[in-house]
Amino acid sequence: MSFWLAIGFALVASPAWALINGQFDDEGRYGAVVALWSEGERRCSATKIDSNTFLTAAHCVVDVARGKLSSPFQPGGTLLISARPESRPSDTQALVVANTELPPAFAAGLQRLYDYQQSRIEEYRARYNGEDLARRIRRVQADSRITDRFPDAALVRVVTPTPAIPQLPVSLAPLPAGADVILVGYGCERVSDWRRSDRRDRPARRLWGRSQVIRVDGVNFYTFGSERRAGSATLCPGDSGGPVLLDGRVVGVHGTVWGLSHRDTARSNMSVNLHGLIDWKAWIPLASF
Repeated sequence: MSFWLAIGFALVASPAWALINGQFDDEGRYGAVVALWSEGERRCSATKIDSNTFLTAAHCVVDVARGKLSSPFQPGGTLLISARPESRPSDTQALVVANTELPPAFAAGLQRLYDYQQSRIEEYRARYNGEDLARRIRRVQADSRITDRFPDAALVRVVTPTPAIPQLPVSLAPLPAGADVILVGYGCERVSDWRRSDRRDRPARRLWGRSQVIRVDGVNFYTFGSERRAGSATLCPGDSGGPVLLDGRVVGVHGTVWGLSHRDTARSNMSVNLHGLIDWKAWIPLASF
């Protein structure tokens, strides 16, 4: 029996290991794609797009319950990354963060979500207590789906040099429906992987797979999952923040997969449409355009 699962805020901290229907990047062709680690667990994927800049998903860098950036992504924070095709916590490199930028629309959406959650929590505090209160707070904080309405992308600028890690250029050109694209990330090869009790002991593997763009809108675009087209790459927890590539350029950022099932299939993958962020001023300092 299938179940619905969305890779979003609820799964930011859930560790897993690869890309469903992906191929292991044992030749290191996608060395610009790195794993983000936190407290011994892999958090998300990211792409080095400039000498000091990594592109990832916004939901990978924010603390929704507090309505702000998570501490590692604040100025002066320490970010742990690994660019190894098969990555473990012991392989990580510590980077000092200069600053992290969110698209204005996402930042505004996050603030509205936080304000809403806080108002509900205050209402609950006046009426409930104990475990009943705690359960209701957990429920309202889990209601945090904004990645399909706002551009789920983030630019993380670091102070620490990373000369051994290559970089990939970004394209902000319009993305046509029907385009053949490559998805890369450190997600999971099976849905069951991210629930395994031994997940901390298993390496994160960088995988890549092929898919095709179904449709494009102003915020996101959608690619085939293997349920709609057999053999297509299907995102899994941990792929969030990884790149969608067209002709060797980054055109999207992994956000959400809809309808991920126990059969390790999904109908489609949702990714941020970088063309929709063409006016984002944060791109200006980058040299890779």
